[in-house]
This record gives sequence, structure tokens and C-alpha cells, in this order.
Amino acid sequence: MLAVADSAQQGFFDASWCGSVVPRDSFYGLLAEHGERIVSDVDFADCYSARRGRPSIPPSTLAKILLLAYRCGLSDRQAMEAVRFDLRWKVALGLPLDHEGFHATSLVKFRARLLLHGRERVVFERSLELARELGLLKESVEQVVDSTPMLGAAATQDTVTLVRSGVRKLLDALVSEDAEAAATLARNLEFDYQRPREKPDCEWRSKPARERLLTRVAQDAERALRAVEAEAALAAAERVADAVALLRELIGQDFEFDGDDLPRLRRGTAKDRILSVHDPEMRHGRKSERQRFDGYKLHATAAVEAPLLTAIEVSPGSEYDGKLAAVLVDQQPEQLRPKRLLGDTAYGDSETREQLEQGEVEVLAPVPEPPPPAGGIGKREFAIDLAAGTVTCPAGKVAPIPTRAQASGERDVRFGTAVCRGCPLQPRCAPHGFRTIRLARREDLLQAGREALRDPATRERLRRTRPLIERLLGLLVYRYHARKSRYRGKRKACFQAAWTAVLVNLHPIEAALAAPAQ
Repeated sequence: MLAVADSAQQGFFDASWCGSVVPRDSFYGLLAEHGERIVSDVDFADCYSARRGRPSIPPSTLAKILLLAYRCGLSDRQAMEAVRFDLRWKVALGLPLDHEGFHATSLVKFRARLLLHGRERVVFERSLELARELGLLKESVEQVVDSTPMLGAAATQDTVTLVRSGVRKLLDALVSEDAEAAATLARNLEFDYQRPREKPDCEWRSKPARERLLTRVAQDAERALRAVEAEAALAAAERVADAVALLRELIGQDFEFDGDDLPRLRRGTAKDRILSVHDPEMRHGRKSERQRFDGYKLHATAAVEAPLLTAIEVSPGSEYDGKLAAVLVDQQPEQLRPKRLLGDTAYGDSETREQLEQGEVEVLAPVPEPPPPAGGIGKREFAIDLAAGTVTCPAGKVAPIPTRAQASGERDVRFGTAVCRGCPLQPRCAPHGFRTIRLARREDLLQAGREALRDPATRERLRRTRPLIERLLGLLVYRYHARKSRYRGKRKACFQAAWTAVLVNLHPIEAALAAPAQ
């Protein structure tokens, strides 16, 4: 059990009573006994002025409250209620028994201060430093990488609500610059935008009626945009310009204009479609063909030698996993950057391998292979000899690799009709009479990746490391409530992810601190 020294000075009844409230091996006991090593006021010194302003709440105390709030899944208001009424929180924070707590806005201002000064990762970085001090992290030779969905905090809006909310945002921006102009514009629009979530009357079961309403909504939004853009000085105001750009994008992603300037609904879903006016950075995402979500992706790397998250990042849900691999590596201090990164097929493409090669990081991941047509012959069955500059088909026919590449760096090797005519494999390999094999810009990296996985021991190592990152991500999103973002916007979602990752890292750190000295 945890014994609190100088209990009278701290405002507690007595040390033995505190020990009965908080076990030493609990998270509250960890903060009470080792809180200064986990987070201290010095970590936030550059966010505060030494001579100006009134005395503030110690930032280390606010940081510990945030950690406790994320751990328990509490809102700011609930967290401050726990500070006031929960004895375990008082012991963890070193507060007197009769302490009345703080106002919930203290946490709001604290987060804003950290974001303003770019210090939102400070506690996560401190957890890695502490892990190194305890010998849990040494020179990182290998790390494993993966991602998981993080649902957005804003509701996904349909086209009518999205465009109407965009017009309302534009009107609000105008009010802040010229209230009279905003009122005049509102009177000249067809719809009322006081409550944009209330949809206009429509026979929703009728497709023609729905499309007519959508056209009217888009026309009204276009009318608002043209009226604002006609006033150059007003349109140049920062808030108005941002609202104009957002509304213009909202109309463009769902509508197209014909020669008669009549908006028509686009067919299909636009790439990187904005889902909500309240969080324009949210995107449609998918982890598999069936698993779809709206929001962000949470990306992380973990050290293979210890159950510790070494880097954490958040991206829009539509972002390709491999694109974040180099970002996660670059985020780490030089002494922790891995020599090899292990991942699934999403990290095995040539672009990801090339980006990481520039940082001298090897990739161990399956190479993504497009599936061959049903009953057909895929690219894997062709022998590609980059040194000789040739590609040999399964029937033994040889075609040269062109020296001139496309703008993307890819090269197409063509087996013409004269080569394929009469081949017994033509119905399966070249049903159109010819066959083209596309080589990636760095096909050599793909070949090296395939060659590495031919070793059974290497395949087994890759298989055995997958559960590590999946378990840590499971702790992050299920035990510590990071499956859904608390905040709107990518940067605040990343703030939550980084602070939640600290809780994951404190598991092995707590065990190391509790271990008897050797």
C-alpha cells in the first residue's frame, strides 16, 4: 500500500489511512509516488512567462488531471468533479483532503496553451525519456507499425444539411464583418438558414423531388457566394474568405455545372469528400472492404523489444497507411529511430519503401499484389530481370524493359500481338491479343521485399510481431477510450492520441519502477 508522508501538512487524516485508500501498485499510487518523474512543471516552462500574469495552477497538476481524465474516460467537468470528490484523485495529485478542485475551463485553457506553443506531445516524449532512463528502450533496431480507425467527433452530414450549414457559416462570418450586409444577403436567399439542420419540405421518397430540392439548395448557395464575391473588400476578410472557400468546395464535391449554369448532382462519391462543416478534416475511411468509418486514422509504431509506443500520429480517414510510415519514423529522436520497420501489406508498396529508404530504414512487409483476373495470369508469374533489362513471360517469350519512363516513373513492358499470337497461354494471359506489364518506379525495392520474405525465419518473425502492435492499439482505443475523438479537428484528435499513448506506455514503466533495485 502507498504511504503518504507528512499527511498532516498535506491535509490528510493520516498516512496509514491514505495507504488504505490507494494501493501502491495502482495508477493513482504511481502518480502519487512517481508523478514528478512522469511529468513536471519544468516540461511546460516555455509555455509560461516567469514575470507576467497571475499565479497559475501548476501545469504538472493539470497534466496529471488530463491523464486521469483520459484514463477514466471523463469529460473536463467530470474530471474536475473527481478532483473535488474522489479521494483517489486527491492522493494521486497530492492535494489536501478539503481541496475544492478547479474550474473545468482550466483544462480547456491548458490544452489551448499547449497547442499554441506546439507542446501537445511533451508528456508522450517524456514517457519515452523515462523508459530510456529505466533501460526499457535502448537503440531501437526494429519497430512494428499499424493503424486503427478513430471516429470523428462531428456528425456526418448529408448533402442538403452540409450545403445549408456551409451557407450558415458564411452568413455568420459576414455578421462579424458587416451585420447589415449579412441581413441583406439572408433576405435575398430562398431558404431560411437560422436552423440549417431543419431540411426544407420535400417528398423524400421521390427521387425527382429530391434532386429538384438539391438543385435549389445548390443554386441558393451559389447565389450567396456570388453576392459575397462581388464585394471584394468583404470577401477579403479572413473569416469570410475561409467560409467562401469551404462553401465553394462543398458545392464542387457534390454538384457540377453545365453550360446553362444549372447545378446537377454528381454521380458517385467524390474523393476526399468533406463530411461535416463542423469538422472539415474528417473523411470517409475503410480498414477493409466491409469495415468503413467516418473520421480519422490513428497510426502508431511500437518497439519490438518492449511494449512501448514510440510514435503516434493521426491522419484523415481516407489517407493511405503507408504514407504515414515515414512521418512516424521522423517523429522520433535520432537514437530511437529503427533500422527496420515491420508492417502489413499497406506498408509494402514501392512508394513507402522508397520514402523510408531515404531515411536508411528497411521495410519488412508483404508486397501488395493486384489480384489477377479470374483464371488469368498475374504479374508475379513473369520473370523480371532488372539487371538484364528484360521481362520473360510464363511461355518463355522475352520483352525489353523500356529505358524511358512515364512522368510517374513507372514503365510499361509490352508483349505485342505478334509475340502473343498463337501462344497456348494467350486466352488466360492476353485475351485482348497483347499483354502489358507495369513496373513500379522502384521495382528493385519490391523485388528485395519479396526476396526477404522467402526466408521462413523472417516470415515467422513478421508473424510473431503483429500481435504486439495490435495489443497496444487495443489498449489505446478500448481501455483508454481513443476509438472516438473527443474533439473536432485533426490536431486536437492527435493531442488526445498522444496523451492516451502515455497511459499505454506507463504499463511497462510502472512495472519497472516497482521492480526492486538490482
